[in-house]
Amino acid sequence: MSKISEGELPFDAAPDEPSPAPAVLTGPDAPPDLAARAAAVDPARNIVLEASAGTGKTTVLVTRYLNLLRAGIDPVNILAITFTRQAAAEMRERIVSELRADARSSEEGAERWAKLRDRLGEISISTIDAFCFSLLHEFPLEADLEPGFGLADETEIPNIIRQAVEQALGTGTRMAKSDADLAMLIAQIGPWRIRVALTELLRRRLAAETTIRRFLAGTPRDLTAAQACRAAVTRLAARLEGPDGVLGRLLADGPDAGPFAVIARDIADLDALAERGPVRIRAALDRCRTYFLTQQGTPRKRVTDAQLSGSGPRARRFRAAAIEAVPIVHEVLDRFDRDINLVMARGVQQLFTIAVDAYRRQLDARALLDFSDLLERAVALLRRMDEFARSRFRLESRYHHVLVDEFQDTSPAQWELVSLLVQSWGEGAGLVHDARLPPSVFVVGDRKQSIYRFRDADVAVLDDAAKAVAALREPDGGDASAAGQEAREPAARATPHDVRQSISNSFRTVPTLLAFLNDLFAAVPKVSGRRDAFRFDERDRFPVDAPALAASDEPVVAVAVADSVEETAGLVAGEVSRLLETGSVRDRRTGAPRRPVPNDVAILFRSRQSHREFERAINARGIQTCVYKGLGFFDTDEIKDVRALIRYLADPRSELRAAALLRSRFIGISDAALAALKDKLAAALLDGTLPAAASDFDMHDRTVLDLARDTVPGWVGLVDRLPPAEVLDRVLAMSAYSVELGDGHPAQARENVKKIRNLVRRVQNRGYATMAHVADHIDHLSGDVSNAVVDAFDAVNLMTVHAAKGLEFSIVMLVDLGRGTGLGGAAIRVATDTAGKPWVSVSPYRTPADQEERLRDLEETKRLLYVAATRARDRLYLSAVLDDAGAIACNPGSLAEALPAPLVDLMAHAATARDAVRWTGTSGQPHRLAIVNRA
Repeated sequence: MSKISEGELPFDAAPDEPSPAPAVLTGPDAPPDLAARAAAVDPARNIVLEASAGTGKTTVLVTRYLNLLRAGIDPVNILAITFTRQAAAEMRERIVSELRADARSSEEGAERWAKLRDRLGEISISTIDAFCFSLLHEFPLEADLEPGFGLADETEIPNIIRQAVEQALGTGTRMAKSDADLAMLIAQIGPWRIRVALTELLRRRLAAETTIRRFLAGTPRDLTAAQACRAAVTRLAARLEGPDGVLGRLLADGPDAGPFAVIARDIADLDALAERGPVRIRAALDRCRTYFLTQQGTPRKRVTDAQLSGSGPRARRFRAAAIEAVPIVHEVLDRFDRDINLVMARGVQQLFTIAVDAYRRQLDARALLDFSDLLERAVALLRRMDEFARSRFRLESRYHHVLVDEFQDTSPAQWELVSLLVQSWGEGAGLVHDARLPPSVFVVGDRKQSIYRFRDADVAVLDDAAKAVAALREPDGGDASAAGQEAREPAARATPHDVRQSISNSFRTVPTLLAFLNDLFAAVPKVSGRRDAFRFDERDRFPVDAPALAASDEPVVAVAVADSVEETAGLVAGEVSRLLETGSVRDRRTGAPRRPVPNDVAILFRSRQSHREFERAINARGIQTCVYKGLGFFDTDEIKDVRALIRYLADPRSELRAAALLRSRFIGISDAALAALKDKLAAALLDGTLPAAASDFDMHDRTVLDLARDTVPGWVGLVDRLPPAEVLDRVLAMSAYSVELGDGHPAQARENVKKIRNLVRRVQNRGYATMAHVADHIDHLSGDVSNAVVDAFDAVNLMTVHAAKGLEFSIVMLVDLGRGTGLGGAAIRVATDTAGKPWVSVSPYRTPADQEERLRDLEETKRLLYVAATRARDRLYLSAVLDDAGAIACNPGSLAEALPAPLVDLMAHAATARDAVRWTGTSGQPHRLAIVNRA
């Protein structure tokens, strides 16, 4: 008989897995940061907790939530926010599991469970987007919204952005016919780069709109490119024709041929040059730039000219005059570049405003908001809540306790949202009067793991939150219930007013590896005076079990380096195979040693372009791989096949689309046969006509082409009778495509095919009802869709460091450490400098904010390295490619750039070593690094 028929509910059963370890232990097993953990779970204290990697922050947060329930707080009065749906679901599951465990272990727990079991839906762990959505749905009129508004689908947003960008570019191109400045912008950086720049600006438009507006505020609105050009020539004339007569000496003694002869013609009559058009003036100024300045735009220290060699009087006089002219030219061109960049920035603002308006109109027409709108509207609503007294009462009387997870990933706007929620508590004017517990706020994060700056996350917000929370009115405790008093009891030893706490005891990683990580991140270069600086001080060091460390003699860190990516991938693949055959890892549940399985291994990359060689090398050894989200969904063979099919069915008379289908695994003819069918590819599939050369096809090509001619016309006939998603399902079934997926990683491939089928159905349901519209929509999703995640799939994981955040693996391999990210290549950059001053720069112009962006990227790269290395439980591998000089190139944006230089040099040396090498960190303890050699 089932438990339900016996009157029990499914969640009354004991959980399949043991409950998480309690957050606060006592006795000899107590962690060194016991006092901080005790303070963190005290529901009567405001806490900003910094939790290093693997320290059990989720357990701390869950325990604090449970302590609030144990203190008698109603779950509807608790707001818990995290940053991913998966984390929210896992946290809620753990809370419910602990409530069930409490019910089995005590009468109080059983009574609490009886009250809550029918109200589990009120135990809500929300993402910040979901909270904003629910807030706006509750107060739509106050937020100036239609009550029935919806949330834009993630697959729809890229297409809306694309349409808005195309509209902006089209409108801008038409405006450029009568707007010389806009024409200059489009000509200088080109339509393709403008599309890329506007797309990125739309994705982060909350920050971009504000920065562009602040940059242009107070600047002359009537400045044009023509005015800037004339002003530059006028300034150049005034300086060169001054009392020193530099211009005259340059013209008198300059060479009669070569580059300077051309420049001489430009500057011989600067007044006349000023009357020429901006194009001619810019060309002349650029020639001066090339002659007098370096490629980096700095003044030349020596000016030589091949046409005027030697040391005669004329050459000496010219060189002396040229050296005098260098700083003048540099100063004039620097001012000119600033003026032209300002003109360009106004053009950027024009195009961006058009794109934003078009984007918002499309959302408004569908009564939709996107994620940026949700946040912007929610913050604006909370700012104005004083205008709506009754609504403010409803809101403040509901949320008494706020818990925020992963706070290092918070943007300034998201922090403002949280701060507005708790603001009234600090003012002492809140509407919450709970006799059990005063209002409280709990924030947990780790500044060392802040790696989402591209989403406008700001690592410094964690410090800002600590100051703001410390300034809140100190809870007075009230007449707390016995349960609340019991829940607060462990915190008695903590300092009452110390809001900021930190925990660093790792429950994840073996002691030997922890010791290496301590020395590694202590040796990572640090900078002072920066709010976003990577910091690793005493409170960040992982406590290490000295006896366990002394007892360990096997290296847990290894190095794999070779002369090419392919060779390195071969080393890594060979080591993975060896580990699976003879290696040992700790079981995550029991801690007992066991043989590794493929899913224990993660290969992590800094860049998305790095995984293919490693995937091929591992597959070649018969080991399956899973390319985790964010890597190459549209570049996988199966998705290329399905896209070729969809695009062909949308336009079966296209020769190019017919060629793609013929080469896909739906048909699979050879390149030779494809060449023989040139100009008759579509006809070969639909009309049954073949060129004479087809008689020379081999048996395979003849067989598959005959089969295609029999079946493809039937596929095309389905397009006019069935919806696109059903057509795709029918063709996949009729073609038995799953059989063609072959070896390698078929589970991943099948899941990817399922994902694109679902994607087609969702696109179709959003109003793209024809195959042509579906094909066009999916074409524009390239790069915006991640690989299907295959749960419980026994395969080696390949993923970016960003995708690995929050996960852990027994064995982690950081590969291609020297590969950079091509930082600084954006045509339009919108940023702030160290003083918070806004800047907009249009390539090739560089502003102080561009250098600041480079420094910010370097600090975030250090945090990326921390996230990557701390994913490992048992073993860590460092892998890189040697350059022609036998060194590891630390390219901009690469993880190797963040490593200590002595360790990078040691890794390069390991390429020729046969045995383990030793690296000594700041602690003085030597660390043995094993060498992965060729088999």
